[in-house]
Amino acid sequence: MEIVGIAAISLDGFITKHDEEGTAFTSAADQKFFREALWEFDCHIFGSKTFLASRTAILRNLTRERLRMVLTRSPEKYSAYQHPDMLEFTSDPPEDVIAALKRREKKRCAVLGGGEVYALFFAKNLLDELWLTVEPKLFGEGKKLIPERMAIGLLLKDMVKLSEHTLLLKYTIEK
Repeated sequence: MEIVGIAAISLDGFITKHDEEGTAFTSAADQKFFREALWEFDCHIFGSKTFLASRTAILRNLTRERLRMVLTRSPEKYSAYQHPDMLEFTSDPPEDVIAALKRREKKRCAVLGGGEVYALFFAKNLLDELWLTVEPKLFGEGKKLIPERMAIGLLLKDMVKLSEHTLLLKYTIEK
């Protein structure tokens, strides 16, 4: 299974603007790229804050072709949203989630945040690639891509200009 982290960041490394949840700061070019890229994956993993920030769009686009797994400490809080094989909530650690997805014959998984989720996947060395959209903005504060101290090596695989000012950087994770 291929596992790819996908995030949009400001030039100073934040995945949110100040205290705002979600990626409302991203450009139209990134939003278009993101929507199209998600179709390349048969499963998506993200945290409960990401789910809540994007709940309307997620629920509107449920499909059996793309399983969405939400990592949360309290899956029971989200039982009203549960749709087996389309939207599921779990408190299992990332390595167990990945093992379960492999048993379900999933081939490509997108990890979509937030920072705690990225950190869990990096800490367990579960990501194969990281795709970062770099937006030409500086926030000074917000949520970091990785909210804790880590040292991760990346190898630039591809660079795409999404618009005149927005870059998409695709990295392979050094293992």
